[in-house]
Amino acid sequence: MDKILNFVDEGLIVTNDEFIILDFNNTLRDNFISEIEKGTKILEIISFPEINEAFEKASVGYTFSKRTPVYFGLKRIECEVTVLKENYIYWLFKDITAQEVLKNAKADFISAVSHEFMTPIGIVKGFLEIIKDSNTPAHLKDNYFDRATAQLNRLEKLLDQLLSLSELEMKRYRPNFSSVNVSQLLSEAKEEMSYRWKPKKIQIFINSDKSLFVYTDGSALYRIVTNLLSNAIKYSYENGEVTISAKEKVGSVEISIEDHGIGIKEKELPRVFERFYRASNCSQTGAKGMGLGLALVKHLCEILNAKISIESKYTLGTSVTVLIPNLDFRSK
Repeated sequence: MDKILNFVDEGLIVTNDEFIILDFNNTLRDNFISEIEKGTKILEIISFPEINEAFEKASVGYTFSKRTPVYFGLKRIECEVTVLKENYIYWLFKDITAQEVLKNAKADFISAVSHEFMTPIGIVKGFLEIIKDSNTPAHLKDNYFDRATAQLNRLEKLLDQLLSLSELEMKRYRPNFSSVNVSQLLSEAKEEMSYRWKPKKIQIFINSDKSLFVYTDGSALYRIVTNLLSNAIKYSYENGEVTISAKEKVGSVEISIEDHGIGIKEKELPRVFERFYRASNCSQTGAKGMGLGLALVKHLCEILNAKISIESKYTLGTSVTVLIPNLDFRSK
């Protein structure tokens, strides 16, 4: 019987009508529960809500099949459980944890995207109705037009982030390497983010040698810097300071962005590069976003074979450092 049992991919237990375990396969022992012995009752080591229903159905010739959490001792595993009778009672357990995680991730994705899109769409719709109203003064129409445009720009950015992340995760991005003036790139990133730091009256300082170059993908590096700078500004206090530093290392260039804002709690740091993850500081600052920026940064760093690290003290600030290999240096 052992050889036959081990042809089955699922974890399998064979019992008699008294729930006594007669046999089991290697998959069950290796992947579900190691402490299992023949001659013991299945109820002593395995439980799930419908276990009695499963036994009753199998006893009268029906096949029981359901997705349910199963406890193997103290270990909880999401399973697809099948119980049937053919001389003996066969209990099959298929681990569907990964499928459940994917299903939940898809649900979270749809919820997050729907929320982020519906908010600006609703705002734009309201602004357009005000603009259309003939009783609205001309100067107010201009104001609402600008505000509607700002919301559309936000939507465009969200779409760009989603498409870029999809492209990176599907390995479709093809880097284009060239010699990049680091100081110039940082200045351009600062200027692009001016619409964020000027309203908060944040000072942006750049410490970089104007002759510092790195041989890398300039477009990817620019997106890394703008995303990190955007976050630094977003989580900084008004009238705060953000410092961007760049320096040459042996065979690489190090870029760091440091703020003195609200910071990130230590327990949340390991998760900040996950898609859609937003640290608790976002609710305290009212910062908007889908939690895609750092996920993009992570993938772009992988494209450049760069190393990224983050240090943060809650309420005191955050420093993110990216170490980019200088391919031109290596070729010399």
